[in-house]
Amino acid sequence: MTYQALYRKWRPQSFSDFVGQDHVKQTLQNALEQGRLAHAYLFCGSRGTGKTSAAKIFAKAVNCERGPAREPCNQCPACQGIQEGHVMDVLEIDAASNRGIDEIRDLRDKIRYAPVQVRRKVYIIDEVHMLTAEAFNALLKTLEEPPPQVLFILATTEPHKLPATIISRCQRLDFHLLEPALIAARLQEVTAAAGRECEKEAIDLIAEEADGSLRDALSLLEQVLIYTPGVVRTENVLSVLGAVGREVFYDLTDALLDRNLSAALLLLQEAARSGKNLHYFTQQAIKYYRDMMIAFTCREDAEKLGVAEHWAGLLRRQAAALGLAEIGRILSILHDLLTEIRWSERPRLLWELAIFDMFSSQFEGVSGRKAAEKEQAASVEKKTKPNSKGAEKSPKTAGSLQEIERLWSKILERVKAANIKAHALLLSADPSFFDGKILEISFASAFHCDMMKEKENHKSLVKVLQEVLGKKIAVHYTVQGEGLQQAVEQRDTEDLIQAAMEIFRGRLISESESE
Repeated sequence: MTYQALYRKWRPQSFSDFVGQDHVKQTLQNALEQGRLAHAYLFCGSRGTGKTSAAKIFAKAVNCERGPAREPCNQCPACQGIQEGHVMDVLEIDAASNRGIDEIRDLRDKIRYAPVQVRRKVYIIDEVHMLTAEAFNALLKTLEEPPPQVLFILATTEPHKLPATIISRCQRLDFHLLEPALIAARLQEVTAAAGRECEKEAIDLIAEEADGSLRDALSLLEQVLIYTPGVVRTENVLSVLGAVGREVFYDLTDALLDRNLSAALLLLQEAARSGKNLHYFTQQAIKYYRDMMIAFTCREDAEKLGVAEHWAGLLRRQAAALGLAEIGRILSILHDLLTEIRWSERPRLLWELAIFDMFSSQFEGVSGRKAAEKEQAASVEKKTKPNSKGAEKSPKTAGSLQEIERLWSKILERVKAANIKAHALLLSADPSFFDGKILEISFASAFHCDMMKEKENHKSLVKVLQEVLGKKIAVHYTVQGEGLQQAVEQRDTEDLIQAAMEIFRGRLISESESE
């Protein structure tokens, strides 16, 4: 028996077997049941959404020997003949290869004759937007005064290219992109019928990759089944796609949050060395950060908008740490990269430059500043004014910040267990000062700083600090640079006063003495 592709083998034979497009099915079935058939229909929608399948089912229902009925019987000679393409009165025309005026004139001449094998002639013109202007003019006359025994079904992926005069003479039905859940359910049915086992995550990945097209999903599934001898797993799908797992972009984002440029570049190197298509890699990255934005802003509706359920929580955590403005900036960088990388001879270099661009705010606004602040803080400690006993501050005070930094990962883990939101916010912050009683935490952005000040977040951190340090301490939050800047300014003021006293051989008097 000749092998048949999955998308052909699983083409629906009746409206009840049709996946999605309930509004289209209901409209056509009501028209059949009520005997209110239009002379011309326009089916619009993206590829693989069921336009041609619906047209054939409709042609069968119109001409079924037991109808017209809401469903074709698929048993009578008319139904079987139409399905197999043997009925000369039901003709499917590809406008991409029959787009000239001569073909339409020939069609116009033939429609005048009565049908021979079935009740009504049905002309299905696929990709009708490909017709020439002259062909459209010839078709227009036919659509204006069609013979009663003729039904036209025009299908197109680009309705905006059709003349308004054609559209106005048709009943238009728009086919929507299918939701991933609907596609995944059909794929599960197909794999079960084929006696194959497929992991749910692999099915979900194929459904997501199909981007609303069931035909594309079936074609990809077929390729994966041929490639994989046993159980189909996520890595098999990724291998066929030449793609990487979402974990790569999760790790890339963590590298951004940790300000670890080398880790990000190593991730890119691994993708490039394994032969991944970096143009497709860019598309995956864009989708990851788009999903991150959706998961963060839409919450419970994220899954309806195409975000996998098991990823939503992880994406929200990273989004809270990055902030919407930073996510938008990354998406802008990736969008520019996508337009450049397709034709580039050095796609890896473009990606490296993009990563440097992503980290630029980190270097300028976080990492570089952080290093400068630590250096300035060390200078402040060295030049601290002597106390009344002539001794410097206890070395324990100077080492306290180091102790907090050493315990910081442990503190974060405990905060994570108590309050995931507070943990996400603290990922973009660092302890910047601690004297044993007061802890100052510096944030990369004012937005995260303000969120951390909220009662529940602050309370969670204070409680964990008390557990770890064995005492209750005060916690202050600042935007990086602000708290330290005050210390630097105070140090400079003290140095200036000290220099003045040395030059003029004076002394510092109190306010009471001056009176």
